[in-house]
Amino acid sequence: MNVSPIEEYWSEMDMSARSRLLLGSVGGKHLFEIGINCLESDPQLAVEILLSAYAANPLDGNSAQQLLNIEALLPLFPAPVAQCITVVAANWNCPANLSYFLRIIAKRDNLKIRSYILSSIEKEPSNLFWVQQGLIYAGANSDFEFGLQVLSAEFSAQLTPAITVSKAFFTFMDGDPLEAFKLLRIASEPFGIENFAHLAASIVLALGDKDLAVSLLSGSVMIQPWRSSETLRLYDLAVGLDDKFIPLDGKVAILLYSFNKDEELDGTLGSLHRSELGDAKIFMLDNGSSDGTSEVVDRWQSEFGERMVRIDLPVNVGAAAARNWLMNEPKVKASDFAIYLDDDVEVDPDWLLRFGAAVEEYPDAGAWGCKVVDHISPAVMQSVDLHLIQPSGEEGDGPEVDLSKLAPNPFKVSGLHHQLLDGGFFDYIRPCASVTGCCHMFRTEKLLDNGGFSLFLSPSQYDDMEHDLRNCLKGEFAVYQGHLRILHRKNTGAASRVSISQEGNALGNKYKMQAMHPRSEILSIMADEERLLQQDIEKKLKYLAEKGFLTS
Repeated sequence: MNVSPIEEYWSEMDMSARSRLLLGSVGGKHLFEIGINCLESDPQLAVEILLSAYAANPLDGNSAQQLLNIEALLPLFPAPVAQCITVVAANWNCPANLSYFLRIIAKRDNLKIRSYILSSIEKEPSNLFWVQQGLIYAGANSDFEFGLQVLSAEFSAQLTPAITVSKAFFTFMDGDPLEAFKLLRIASEPFGIENFAHLAASIVLALGDKDLAVSLLSGSVMIQPWRSSETLRLYDLAVGLDDKFIPLDGKVAILLYSFNKDEELDGTLGSLHRSELGDAKIFMLDNGSSDGTSEVVDRWQSEFGERMVRIDLPVNVGAAAARNWLMNEPKVKASDFAIYLDDDVEVDPDWLLRFGAAVEEYPDAGAWGCKVVDHISPAVMQSVDLHLIQPSGEEGDGPEVDLSKLAPNPFKVSGLHHQLLDGGFFDYIRPCASVTGCCHMFRTEKLLDNGGFSLFLSPSQYDDMEHDLRNCLKGEFAVYQGHLRILHRKNTGAASRVSISQEGNALGNKYKMQAMHPRSEILSIMADEERLLQQDIEKKLKYLAEKGFLTS
């Protein structure tokens, strides 16, 4: 059997780099850590990855300084980029006193934050620290016009590569793909277009040129086969998964439960009413609410008619018990698919058809989930494909469970999506360890077979993830549908702060979840998932090679 050089590349890669790159090839911090770790084992790979890490955050002075500190590295970078790194490091200075700035950030006083950043740039025009803070604020709040305002200042000519790529990104996110494409072409001259293939693909897709998007992504993978995220996106574009819509085959039960969130629930039910539900039935559980939830359910029940089944509980039994109650409703047990939806999300009209496409591609998944973004600032991703990892310093074997520690069995899920904004970097379908419970679909038979959601993790937090872990132990990993995006409502400002009891509950449930699954189980899941991810990407690379997408 013929094996393409790119397929061989993955099997022969340094094990440590491979396991990390299988999580994704995006995120400046993630790439920087991989690059540092393979400086000795694979210097060429390290140089490529470190350049890509810098390209992801070219105005970050900390990263620039760390790159400067690596002996003999900068001469291996393109000269304009090396010069830019030197200037960024020299002109990025964190002020000694940030107390006022941190205070208004904590209060989320947007007017004061914007005013303070702009006045700080005016006072210290050469200090890139304030430029970076402006871009961080702009991205977190989807205020891309403000980001472009920050970037409109006068900068040294040596900073042109960093400023131009930043302008390209913010221009695209602000809704002008044509101008963004012009800027990105300029920025790619010193950096190399392979370092911006995702952004370039998103821009040309917005301009209606899918063939060019495929060409850009395939070019980056051919030049640098370690680009796993680009490979996943390329495959989906090549086979048409990005615009595939398939009805779910069978009866569908949509399961909601709510406690005292009448306004959010109203938005969720409204988005469901606007969506293409087919013959799906909605099961609505009021978890002992005392606000206007009952009236909201009344109003929408008149709209949905017999398609909505109403369940009223006298008290709040918690999230896990509510999920279990719903899954054991006789009409739910008779369904083929059960989908849990949070009471504060909004779905797109074609959301069920997107799930149908994911089921057709991965019919044996333990669960299916999607991309979750912030309702107020949709460029901010709250959840994508989640993969089990161990924190730095806790890797490998150790005590099964150490109940004397705050983390009795340290493990967590990957968080690459927190390192960048939603510019299309996670637009793919693939297996993972877990997906968010905001929008969680199961084959009903498997859901019932898995034993329900753990009441140990009541009233909320981590019961959905723990359920996915049990599926993983049975070899039934979740699948992420990145072409489906849902909006997740959450309060802003002071109202968004959780109480001490809520924070304590979350920490307590995390502790209990870690104690429920000893280290040997987590290591087994991690090993199985790594094999699954490698098989998945190698299968996709084989298809792309056979179909001529990876030939010059």
